[in-house]
Amino acid sequence: VEGLVFLLLFVVYIWFSFKSDKGSCDAAPVQEDKKEIKLWWAILLVLAGLAGLVVGGQMFVDNATSLAKALGVSDKIIAITLLAGGTSLPELATCVVAAAKHKDALALGNILGSNVFNILLILGASAVVTPLSTIAMNLADFGVVLFSAILLWIFTYTGKRNKIDRWEGALLLACEICYMVYLFIKG
Repeated sequence: VEGLVFLLLFVVYIWFSFKSDKGSCDAAPVQEDKKEIKLWWAILLVLAGLAGLVVGGQMFVDNATSLAKALGVSDKIIAITLLAGGTSLPELATCVVAAAKHKDALALGNILGSNVFNILLILGASAVVTPLSTIAMNLADFGVVLFSAILLWIFTYTGKRNKIDRWEGALLLACEICYMVYLFIKG
């Protein structure tokens, strides 16, 4: 039931996002020199990339689980560190490139969108397929998720309005490092 609620919230979120979109906030479009890619080639590359994600994802999960067992650590520690970090690398690369090109909205939208998709769509769809146990998670884990979202919200609407400054980014990074240290100490 909760999975269905998540999926419903996802649909509402997507509808609201498209309904409230005011268009691009960039001052002027940047002309880039790019070769025109044929549609059939683009479709083929997207399908190849998706196939690579499926196969690579399965290999990644299988080997991360084996690594956890070999090191004697819990699946939760591997999931929160190695798996989450590995699956977040594409978002990191996208955000770094977007930030370097001064596409701030793209960088932040990528992260927020990814989190909304992961929580509402992926978690919701997974829970519909089979109920998910949260027994391995504790109050600290959920608290860190909530705390980071609140910090992001505060940083967005304080200081330089609608900007996340370097020191705020450094503080978010420090919070992540502290959480990782906490996980390894707690074991």
